[in-house]
This record gives sequence, C-alpha cells and structure tokens, in this order.
Amino acid sequence: MKESWGMLLWFVAAMIISTLPLLIFFDKNLLGKSIHLAAASTALGEAATIGFLWYNYRHRIPGVQLRGQVPTWVYVAAPVLIVAQVLVRSLVSFLHLPDWMNETFKQLEAQPWLAVLMIGISAPVLEEVLFRGILLTGLLRNYRPWVAILQSALLFGVFHMNPVQTVSAGLMGIVVGWLYYRTKSLLLCIVLHALNNLLALWANLHPTTKATKQVADAFASPWHYAAAVLLSALLLAWLLWRVQRATEPAAQPE
Repeated sequence: MKESWGMLLWFVAAMIISTLPLLIFFDKNLLGKSIHLAAASTALGEAATIGFLWYNYRHRIPGVQLRGQVPTWVYVAAPVLIVAQVLVRSLVSFLHLPDWMNETFKQLEAQPWLAVLMIGISAPVLEEVLFRGILLTGLLRNYRPWVAILQSALLFGVFHMNPVQTVSAGLMGIVVGWLYYRTKSLLLCIVLHALNNLLALWANLHPTTKATKQVADAFASPWHYAAAVLLSALLLAWLLWRVQRATEPAAQPE
C-alpha cells in the first residue's frame, strides 16, 4: 500500500524534472504555450514513472498480459458499456465539485490534433500500463481482489489532481480494475479508457453538446434523464455479470 502511494510522489517528481528542460525549449520555440508544456510534461512524467517502477520492481511484477482472456463479444459491446457507465457517472455532476482543469482542457480542445493525441491515445496507454498493468497487478498479488481494485481506483482518481475528475475517474477505475481482474487483459482496459476519453472529447467539441454544462441538460426532462441513468445502470450490471460468467480470474491470496 505504501509503495502504491509512493508512486504518486515519483510521478510528481518526474513531472517537475521533465518540466524544467521543456520550459526552456517551449519558451524559445513555441512562445511558452502552457498547454504544450503541460501535455508534454504529463506524458513524460507518466512514462518516466512507468520506467522507474518497471526497472526497480521488475522482479516482483509478473508478466503483463496484453490480450488476456476476453470474449470477442466484449469488444463489440465496449462502446455500449462505455456509454452506460458514462451516464451512470454523470450523477457526479450534481455534487458540483470544482473543476480546476477547465481552462486547461479548453486550451487543449482548441487544438483537436493535440487533444486526440493526449486524451485519446497517450493517456489511455500510459495510465492503463501504470495503474492496471503495474499497480493493480502488484496489489492483486498481496491483497484480496476488492481491496486491490478499490486501492488502485482511489489512486487513479487522486492521480488526476482535479476534484471533479477524482470522483469520476475513481468510479471508472473500479469498473476497469474489475474487468482487468477478471480478464487480465491490458488491451481491453486501454480500449475502454480510449473510448471513454474520446467520447468526452467529442461531447465537448460537438456543437450540439458543447453548450450543455452537464449530461442531464442534454435530455428533454429530468424524468428522461433519470430513466436513461436507471437503464444504463441495469445494462452495465448485466454486461459485467456476463463478463463474470465468461471469465475465470487467477487464484488470489485469501
């Protein structure tokens, strides 16, 4: 547990170290555009953290399975699963948590190519390797499944360092963490993470949904929204139940 929290400190340290040369480079070449600096330092910080953990603890990290045991229908149903969990997680908006990264995301979305690269490709790959491939894999070797999954989800939420994302990402981390526990597929986690991020990016860029402050505003009435959330929760539960019946996780410590 202590080592898993220590990972966050290594990430912050890696970001600070990588930011200094990038700050000099971007100041001279890109007029100090903060969004480029933030995007590059975040990606480099994640990559450096993964490299450090892998090098120092490689003898304790079992081989990560990319494909695992995922029934084909799960990939087909992946977009439905993502939409369902996004609707369920949209209830977090009613907590009215502060969004410290709002302006940063607006700057990022103003450059779609960079947004797709960072949000749709870089973040899913690096974060899933870090949180599911390394941290959750290690936690599952030493703790009961739900303890390991909840711990990795908590770290995943805190990692985003933004209140509104912390809660939402933490809930997503529970779902993705459980799927990794059942399927041992890092690829499935990356695909789901990418779909989730690309859906959010599309919603923020599309003219129809761009003006809505929260998901509930996209529905004709509160009753329609409530019905959609309830249906999504039932659909999500059914999909996860199907995955449970179709997979058999490796033996875990008592």
